[in-house]
Amino acid sequence: MSIVLETTRMTDVQKRFGGTVGQEGDAGTYLEWLCLRGGDATEGWVLWLKSDEMDAGTVGSFQWQRVRHAAKFDERCGVLSKTGKVELPIPLGLGMQEAKLFHVLGHPTARHGNTVLYVHEHMGEDQQGPFTTLNTLSVVIRDGKVVTIDVLKVSFAD
Repeated sequence: MSIVLETTRMTDVQKRFGGTVGQEGDAGTYLEWLCLRGGDATEGWVLWLKSDEMDAGTVGSFQWQRVRHAAKFDERCGVLSKTGKVELPIPLGLGMQEAKLFHVLGHPTARHGNTVLYVHEHMGEDQQGPFTTLNTLSVVIRDGKVVTIDVLKVSFAD
């Protein structure tokens, strides 16, 4: 299943992969999330899909993070099959070497310790008129490898 930020509905992902959609807050503090877990030969991972008030029920951000195979999960976290995997539209993934990250994405917008941040903003136009899209990518590196990928997309009318 392809998940497109600001397009794919959280309920559609939940129907496909299981798990329980959690939520809290209202209006400007509203947040809903869906936990999915899986793993590969190296370690396990957890994928948190998130939707806030501006996303209107669509996936607006995600965090994909390495965890130990022995990590305990709440039963509300959906389990992907043994063949289930996460593929991003660019060659970026957990376990990637730091040098390859910089080769693929170039120099980050900022770096603080083990966290690198990429920020990109661009203008667009659709049937409703002009809009701005802000994309952020935060990557945590441990022992020279990517262990967390956090992505946020926010579009708003100009």
